[in-house]
Amino acid sequence: TPARLSQGEQQIASSSKAGHFSFILFYGTNDRLTQAAYQTLKAEVGKRKNMAILPVRLDNAAERGLIERFDATRAPMPAIVALAPNGAVTGVFSQQIKPEQVEGAFASPGYAQCIKAMQDNRIVLLCVQPASRGYVPQGVQQFQADRLYNERTHLVNISATDPAEARFIQQLRLRSDSATPQVVFMAPPGVLLGTYDANVTHASLAQKLVAAGKCCDDKNCKHHRTATGATSTQTR
Repeated sequence: TPARLSQGEQQIASSSKAGHFSFILFYGTNDRLTQAAYQTLKAEVGKRKNMAILPVRLDNAAERGLIERFDATRAPMPAIVALAPNGAVTGVFSQQIKPEQVEGAFASPGYAQCIKAMQDNRIVLLCVQPASRGYVPQGVQQFQADRLYNERTHLVNISATDPAEARFIQQLRLRSDSATPQVVFMAPPGVLLGTYDANVTHASLAQKLVAAGKCCDDKNCKHHRTATGATSTQTR
């Protein structure tokens, strides 16, 4: 319940609800490096409406939950963690942070969804939809329904013409003027497995996942034989 959250956790929750990014500044002492990092963040806050700074001192017992959640004691101080409104960690910086690094931590909503899903150990199928006649390709639907992967698969839909996603789409080297959906396949911890057109098949996605060794956490992948057997019947 909200009453049990620490002050820092409440601030993060409040920022998230407002659609703001939280930059948590973990520090041991208010030394020169800490002051410099804080001033950089403060200057960036002055330029943006969707950014909040949360300083957390490592000896603050009330914030032990936050400190442990981000394993902050192991990093050289100060350590800065950037959080998207949905809770995705979009940047981790040690000792110093530059304005361009702050800028880079502002993931688009679609990118933040993908990051969060992979941080939750889920496979991501991103469908970049055209301006009109968007749909989820059949191969993506079949992969999502596959009992081997359905619990671990997260579907994200974004518009190819959404200005907020322009940088993300450009980074993926996708077309903003495509007449049909484009599919991007990703797996934890942040691996781009491939990009496909709307004709992508369930079989090709499953085979790609197995080949990359990303279908299980277990290195001796228990799905390997089943997946390759299952996909061979789907190629017709």
